[in-house]
Amino acid sequence: MKSKAGKKKRGLLKLAITILALAAAAAGGAYAWTLSGVIPVEAEAVRLGDVEELIKDSGTVASSRVSLVAAKASYAVKEVYHQVGDAVSEGALLLTTDLRIGGEDVRSMESQAAGLNAQLEQAREAEARQLALYESGAASKSEHDAAVTAVRGLEAQLEALRHSISGARGNIQSDRVTAPADGVVTEVFVAKNDNVMAGASLMEIADLSDLYIKAELIADDAAKVSPGDRVTIPSRPDLTAQVTKIAPKASESVSDLGIAQKRVEVRVDADSAEGFILGADMDIHIVTEERAGVLVAPKKAVTSIDGSYYVYVLEGEIAELRPVKVGIKGDDAYEITEGLREGELVALSPDEALRDGSRVRVG
Repeated sequence: MKSKAGKKKRGLLKLAITILALAAAAAGGAYAWTLSGVIPVEAEAVRLGDVEELIKDSGTVASSRVSLVAAKASYAVKEVYHQVGDAVSEGALLLTTDLRIGGEDVRSMESQAAGLNAQLEQAREAEARQLALYESGAASKSEHDAAVTAVRGLEAQLEALRHSISGARGNIQSDRVTAPADGVVTEVFVAKNDNVMAGASLMEIADLSDLYIKAELIADDAAKVSPGDRVTIPSRPDLTAQVTKIAPKASESVSDLGIAQKRVEVRVDADSAEGFILGADMDIHIVTEERAGVLVAPKKAVTSIDGSYYVYVLEGEIAELRPVKVGIKGDDAYEITEGLREGELVALSPDEALRDGSRVRVG
């Protein structure tokens, strides 16, 4: 038993020594290349192909027609008849209300109006007395003017309150809230027995048959985009989409990092919105320029030095640093308009040690 265990240990030891020897040989080989001044590089041939310049961003699925139903008066909600996801037609009953709160508001304003009207009558009497005193020389002009100003102020207050009363009476004529348009209920902000104030949001109704993607592009990017630009949606490569509208004005927004930016709203429409979810985020790639059948070099081969572009072209075992002119810049490849020929080999992600005239080995 001991002899078998010993043989096994000796076998494992030999295997370990062999692995170490191979690793040392590989390291020594690389070291030898370095000492000999030969730099190993990866390379790829320049070729004819297609290239696209993209603006990558994300947008939110939105509806072209969204109706926000708001309370026209203060009241209590008696019953809510629809919930999120329900389809409704224009005029459909959404909820019923208890108008007592609204009625109390009107009565309160009517009471205020009565008080103002009594004050106005007293002010008019005071104005008449001041006028008589002023004409007889017993009161100054400023005293008379003050009495006139008091009357005008009360008249204005009373007129404004009467308009408010008229509006409030009109708003509480019905205890039914109905849908302003066809659509699907996408938000419900109230529940049975809730008390709401005038202007409060009750429900949101959206037309889900007309969905689009709303993107907020940085102003500099938006300036490169035009209506009709092709758009690809990575999560839905089967769809054909395009830019259909660009807002004429930029709005300030704050990024997640707290940086204020000027952004422009851009609308993207797809040939089908099937499967879109209102409010969901979607990545989009806007194609601002594209070329087909042009000379392209891998992006990893192109180096920018002081605003000019260069590549290392492999001429046999020598790397030549060559200036090139770049056209469209794609994600993976750049269009080369001058400086290269189809089939030439260029170094990818050049090593920092690589120089014009360096000896290289591809592999």
